[in-house]
Amino acid sequence: KCGNRPYPIKSYSATKEHILESVDNSLRNFNTDVIDLLLIHRPGYIMNPHEIAETFEQLKSVGKVKAFGVSNFTPSQFDLLNSIFPLYTNQVEISLLHRNCYLDGTLDQCLKHNIQAMAWSPLGGGTLFSDENNDTLSRIRKVAKSLQEEYGVAMDTLMYAWLLKHPSKIIPVTGSTKIERIIAAKKALEINLSHEDWYKLWEAATGHDVP
Repeated sequence: KCGNRPYPIKSYSATKEHILESVDNSLRNFNTDVIDLLLIHRPGYIMNPHEIAETFEQLKSVGKVKAFGVSNFTPSQFDLLNSIFPLYTNQVEISLLHRNCYLDGTLDQCLKHNIQAMAWSPLGGGTLFSDENNDTLSRIRKVAKSLQEEYGVAMDTLMYAWLLKHPSKIIPVTGSTKIERIIAAKKALEINLSHEDWYKLWEAATGHDVP
């Protein structure tokens, strides 16, 4: 990823100079000749999509980066850049506790362009596994417990399976180096939630029946 600038003031930069510098730094730090996937971390308010596309084309032509994507882009921002240069993915926050992408057109857009969204914080930042409690968490935990027993899986596996049910084939970013967590995530590939069970969790999260 590139684009975040924490100094001298927090800002987002997707200028040609910044992207090229970030790529060269990553190649050097990882001791490699090529980056498989480069993401613009966040959309800057004054980013120039034509400049980004030109920079992406340059990096691709010299073989430094194989594929390109973005992170945290709105559907309109994604469409704007994708209309100039083909993007591979949009990495956005998606979980049972953060469902905006199901409603704002992000996942519809993935289906339209046949791309896969990458879901960061797919377990809701660990909130479901914490001591925190409220009405929403209580409803989810109650429904999840019965489904865990039915499918014979742990809570994290169930949450991953809920994401994988979407036809856009969401790719959860586990963000874990613990082997047991990775195994639990992989097990979700073997679980096919029924439509009814998927909606049971949705209703638990929203607190009401679907319209």
